[in-house]
Amino acid sequence: MNLTGINGEMADVDKEGRLQVRAVAIPEAKQQILDGDGFVWDFTGYDYDAADTVMFIRNDHPDKNLVIDAIELYGDTASKIQVHCPANPTVAGTEITGTNWNRAKGGLPLATAYQDETGNTQANIIKTTYTAANAVTDLLRENECIVLGYHQCLGVDLVTAGTMAYGQIVGHYE
Repeated sequence: MNLTGINGEMADVDKEGRLQVRAVAIPEAKQQILDGDGFVWDFTGYDYDAADTVMFIRNDHPDKNLVIDAIELYGDTASKIQVHCPANPTVAGTEITGTNWNRAKGGLPLATAYQDETGNTQANIIKTTYTAANAVTDLLRENECIVLGYHQCLGVDLVTAGTMAYGQIVGHYE
């Protein structure tokens, strides 16, 4: 059997009979952006209190997981940061609308996101770290992610009060 490409050329086979191919690897998050399923939620600056949930997100997609690829947070005060997964609360605060990174496809995410969220009770702490004053902190390392199923939530709290906090959550559906 001969295998030919669309240009009519024969496929390369090595001396052990293995097909030789050239492939382009695309990271999953980038592929989801290309498919129109990659989003960013920008949390604008505000004056935060001690133990504030400065960023909150809930996956409202009934059929797809929301994969959180990056969380960045700025605080003007040195503080402990706690990332937690509260039960599905009645949310309150300032609503944040996600933006589709694929501007050609557009569309809004099926997610609820709030800044200065006050309806949740901190539970299921999955990460604790610390930040210096006036610093941007990346809360996920390269190749780390957090997966949220339908109506699962994620909150990011700053423990120490300050006068300016902002950040972003980047994620995609799969």
